[in-house]
Parts: sequence; structure tokens; C-alpha cells
Amino acid sequence: MFLSLIVTFVILLSGALSADESISPPSEIAETAEPTVTISLKDGKSYSGRLLADYRQENGAGLTALEMRDGAIEVIHSEQIAEMRSTGEAFRPMTLDEAGRSLLDDLGEGYHLHQTKHFVIAHNTSASYALWCGKLFESLYSAFAFYQNRRGFELEEPEFPLMAVLLPNRQAFLDYAKRDMPTAEGIAAYFNRNSNRIVLYDFSEVETVRSTLQKKKKRAAADIEEFLSRPGAAANVTTIIHEATHQIAFNRGLFLRSGPYPLWAVEGLSMFFEVPDPRSSLGWSFRGSRGKVNVPRLSDLRRILATDSADPIDEILREENFHQEPLRSYSLSWGLYYYFQTKEPEKLARYLKAAASRPPYSVWSPEDRVADFEAVFGSDRKTLLKNFYKFIGSLE
Repeated sequence: MFLSLIVTFVILLSGALSADESISPPSEIAETAEPTVTISLKDGKSYSGRLLADYRQENGAGLTALEMRDGAIEVIHSEQIAEMRSTGEAFRPMTLDEAGRSLLDDLGEGYHLHQTKHFVIAHNTSASYALWCGKLFESLYSAFAFYQNRRGFELEEPEFPLMAVLLPNRQAFLDYAKRDMPTAEGIAAYFNRNSNRIVLYDFSEVETVRSTLQKKKKRAAADIEEFLSRPGAAANVTTIIHEATHQIAFNRGLFLRSGPYPLWAVEGLSMFFEVPDPRSSLGWSFRGSRGKVNVPRLSDLRRILATDSADPIDEILREENFHQEPLRSYSLSWGLYYYFQTKEPEKLARYLKAAASRPPYSVWSPEDRVADFEAVFGSDRKTLLKNFYKFIGSLE
């Protein structure tokens, strides 16, 4: 079974900078609340957008980050910069229509557009498949707001259109992913927090055929029923919801795309929402503020806890082997998130708010991550582990 992984592409310089070491933008940039800035590089390239972070140092080290009108983030090593200046124009995010045209221009021929209230979906699948994905996205969007508002979060409205790319089969997915990573082997989908796009494909690969055929328009309900009867339908729903949860959480202020963020909570939250619902006409629904137990993750977690004597919480907080052992890390992250959102939701909310208040691209060492966790949840790890194990054992 493929793993749904959040993908990050920002490569920080060795000896990354803390907020205290950042250098303020030039005075002419600071005079305007939201200016557009143009950065010219020594190789002739240039980028325009809103200044997100400016950590240049006199010795040429550091980085500068720009946020473009479509929401994409460009991180530039300071040594590459030839000039940075304000254009004198206010920064203005793209509208849904502008984002759609930009997305189609970027992807080229063969793609079509489907827009919902919050999402811009480019696809080379059937229109009805894109319509189904859009319905799932919007259903999740509403459920996410309900869940977080009940926990005391005042979510921000997305500043940028939420963009998704739907591909018909695995080969098309691998071909597209080359623009974002060296290899996508072992990955079924991803949210790229720099491009701010979700990238997905149809696991059944039926869309490979459907997207090239001219058909009479069917009823949407009949189409969705057909999608849910395909091989791997539940895994498809799980992956769509998992990645869309990442995108919504990062665009509504729960986590910062510029980081840092607690990876265990980022993944735990998405696994909390990802559980399919065979009773729903869409294949997914959110029932109640507690949410449903993620049975596959629970099964994996119980096997891990039954054979492991190490402190799983310390391991997850430090994130030192997170991607080396994904099954273990994801299962532990789901369990820890589900435990806190059930037993100590107020503390969980306070912890996430504190994490989201950190400066962009600031250093958050493993030791600091543990200390910040214990500042909210306490340092009595023995009691926490005892309660955690007991809770996991009680789930059905």
C-alpha cells in the first residue's frame, strides 16, 4: 500500500539562521505594508512577490523567501542575489480565475479546469472525476472548519486559491513529480508546500481510458458510485483527504508553510481526517467532533507498541528518523494526535498555536521541540506513556 507523504522542498543552508540573526528588509520595502518585491539573480533570472523572510548576512550566507501571487514560495540563497528592490506596487494574490489560467499555462496541453468555491483543479482526467474530487475537497473544507472552531481556533481564510493537479495514472504522476523531487517512487500523492499544490492520481487507472473518450454526460451520483466501485477506491479516498487536509491546514493558519512545524501533528491531523466512510455517497464524511478511529493506523500502532520498549514520544518529537521508518512514524503520529485531541484538546490547541507563532524558517532543534512539548503537556513522561498505552488499548 502506498504511503501518503507530505513533501517539503525547501533546502536550508547548513547552519540555518535563527530569527535573531535575520536582516531586516531595505527601508523602502518596509515603508509599505504589503509591497511587491523583485529579486534579480546573478544568473539573469528574476522573481517578483511578497517578501516572506529575509535572512541575508554580510558574508553572503543566508536566504530570502518570496511568496508569489499564486501562493508559491521561492527560497533563494543570498549569494545568488544581485539586486532586491520594491516595485512600488501593492502585493495582490491571484483570484480563482487568474490562478486557473496560470495553472493551465504552466501545465500545457491536455489539461482542463474545474473550479469550486475554494479550489482550482487542473486535470487530464474525466470532468466527472474532477467534479467528485472537488466535492470531497469542499466537504473536507467545511468539516475542517467545524472541527477546529470547536477547539478554539479562529482559522484564517485562505489568502491564495487552493490548487490541485489530478492525473489519470501512475506514470503521469511520476512524470509530473519530476519537477518537484528526484524520485516519487513509494509515494502515492503529495502536497508541495512551496508550490502550494496537491498532486494526485487515480489509483485504479481507469481514468487513463475515460479521459480520452467522448461520452454522454452521466448523472453525477452515478459517476461517483462508479468511482467508489473501482479497485482501491478506499485508498484513493484516503489519499485525497489526507493531502487536502495538509493543504487546508497550511493555508488556514494552523501550520506555517514557511515552517517550522511539528511533523507528528501535521501528519497526525491528516490521518485523523483521512478515514473513508462507505456509508457516504461521496465515500467520505466527518461525523462528530471526535472523529472516527483510523483502524489501519491503530492496527499498525498496536503491533509497534507491543514489540518496542523505546520511548515512542521522544522519538516522534525529535523527528530524527521520521522518513526512514514511515510506517512506524506515521502510526505513532496518528496515535499521539488522536490521544491528545480526545483527552487533552485544550492543551493540544495551545501547543499548535505556540508552534505556529515561530518566525519563518527559524531553527527548531530536536531539544527545543521536546522542551516546547513538555512546556504544554508536562515532563512526566512515565505517566504520559502509561495513559497513552492504556488509551490505545481501549480503542475499538
